[in-house]
Amino acid sequence: MAPATADGNVDEQASAKASALAAAADNGYKPGIASLAREARHRIRGAHHWRLLKRLPWAFLVALLELVPVIAFGLCAAGVLSLFGPEDAAAAAAVGHVVDTWVICRVIIAIGTMLFAPDSDALRLMPLSDTWAAFAQRWLVRIVVIGGVGGVLGGAVPLGMTEDAHLALLKLVILFAHVALAVAILQCRPYVAEAIRKWAAGRGSFAYLAHWFSDIWAAAAVFVVMALWFVWALDLRGGYQELMRDGGVSLAVLLAGRMVAIVALGALGRVFDPSGNGDNMTIAQRRAYRYYPALRRILTAAIWIVTLDVVVQVWGLHPGRLIANAPIGHLIGSALLTIVIAIAVAVVIWEAANGAAERRLNAWTDAGDFVRAARLRTLLPMFRTTLFVAIFVVVGLTALSQLGVNTAPLIAGASIFGVALGFGSQKLVQDFITGIFLLTENAMQVGDWITVAGVSGTVEFLSIRTVRLRGGDGSLYTVPFSSVTTVNNTNRGIGNAAVKVLIAHGADLQRAIDTLKEIGAEIRSDEAFKKGILSDFAYWGVDQVDGASVTLVGQMQCKDSARWGVQREFNRRVLARFTERGIELANPQRSFLVGPGHEGDVEGRLYGESGAGDDDDDRGTPLARDEARGGPRGTQGDGSNAKPRNGKGSGSGGTQGGTARGKPN
Repeated sequence: MAPATADGNVDEQASAKASALAAAADNGYKPGIASLAREARHRIRGAHHWRLLKRLPWAFLVALLELVPVIAFGLCAAGVLSLFGPEDAAAAAAVGHVVDTWVICRVIIAIGTMLFAPDSDALRLMPLSDTWAAFAQRWLVRIVVIGGVGGVLGGAVPLGMTEDAHLALLKLVILFAHVALAVAILQCRPYVAEAIRKWAAGRGSFAYLAHWFSDIWAAAAVFVVMALWFVWALDLRGGYQELMRDGGVSLAVLLAGRMVAIVALGALGRVFDPSGNGDNMTIAQRRAYRYYPALRRILTAAIWIVTLDVVVQVWGLHPGRLIANAPIGHLIGSALLTIVIAIAVAVVIWEAANGAAERRLNAWTDAGDFVRAARLRTLLPMFRTTLFVAIFVVVGLTALSQLGVNTAPLIAGASIFGVALGFGSQKLVQDFITGIFLLTENAMQVGDWITVAGVSGTVEFLSIRTVRLRGGDGSLYTVPFSSVTTVNNTNRGIGNAAVKVLIAHGADLQRAIDTLKEIGAEIRSDEAFKKGILSDFAYWGVDQVDGASVTLVGQMQCKDSARWGVQREFNRRVLARFTERGIELANPQRSFLVGPGHEGDVEGRLYGESGAGDDDDDRGTPLARDEARGGPRGTQGDGSNAKPRNGKGSGSGGTQGGTARGKPN
């Protein structure tokens, strides 16, 4: 009927793992290995309680099956005894006494078998090895049999045995039972003493008391056992009957407490670790499992306190009732209940916040967003500290108020200090708060090119209060977050390569447009640039017409990392292709000086070109002087040699890097 389990193998493997971790911790093999060893031990205990809970119904079933023949025998015996007539009343009473004694002994042995299960480790409810389980069951049977003999002697009284003879034999039999119990105690004395010393190891000054108790416990136990017999044998006041009754009830209470502990601790372990081995646990379950050892100790202590209180009440003492009826008991109970509720709410808030942060970290890490994950991991200690201080203050004030401490002066003093601190460090607080929001919203990160507070540069360092930028000329800017009102970040996935070309009035407009589209198609198919381009070249149209030039605009949508390279390559090809095809680029810095012609004619001629009737007359000769820095006619100034501003953009001839005015058609 026992379930097929491999608990023994699991226990051995888990114990071996815990022992290995503990040994590694002792040898200093790895920092933090001691915490892993403690967690492994707690997990073993939780799994043990869960296994006990699973064994409990099977153990009850086995015990019930063992009691079936006993119950059947008792019913049959009762039926047979009912057939005895009045003339056989004495014999019936004697036989009935023997039957009752035998049934009681078998019930006690069945309960012992259910607890110790010497033949089946998978059904054992007590934390004993096979050897000790067999030892306990063997001595239990011996003592019960000796006690049963004493019970059978009671059936001889109706058959004519005198009371004195019966009492003498009964005292002798009970003495044998007490001696047998004393012998069992002496046999296990060294092993129990060793277990006590091992349990007390590493407990400081308490270890000395435990070592002393391990040396004298057997003698004390034997003295108590034999003293109980003398109390009964000498017929002292109270008598042995009271001791037996109260002792039996106490044993029943302890047995019930053991059953409750198995159920409660097993259910608690199952709630915190459903798999039993720590696998496939969610973030919430892993965080909650940290509180499992403390909750297990609290629950164990509560079960022990209630059990001992009931046992003490059996012996006539009522400490729990005295505390509950006292006025101070109500006050202490109410204060403790309020404090416990406040602590529980604080723990829930703390774990909910930390769990949410951990889930966000895992989500960003799984998505490959390691920069944001690293930033949150950097900010997380600050958030935790702030939250912990807030929770600690609230719970502390609640506890103090429940204990009768007047917290009003504390709150008033803290408020005054906070106001003074706020007025004295407004900018610092503004830097701090603005920095938190900017970092939380991921407005910038190390390596981005940004413009803040009127300066531009690459982000080199981020703190809670400031951001450091490296400008295009190598300058280092340190900008406090309190001065940041707008953040212009060019590294956010998309960077548009703007195209703006100025051509002269006499240039072929359609040919220039076709050339721009052709250049855009070539760059889009170029192996060196196509991975950074997101769309084809978009020609927007003629953006502006004035007396000196015609402005053509368009753009190519690129990745932020490829924007400037694509834009510079586009400008280079525009200059080369327009020069090759004779498309004249406008020079916006060219000036014209026009003199008056004949008869008030104000139409001038450029570059000394003569018109009809002009001849060599100086009045009729138009004066055209090209003041462009690029040189004589046909040259385009020095825009092609201009260096990019702040490391961004470039110019070539009449092309201009920057944001084109107008919108796409």
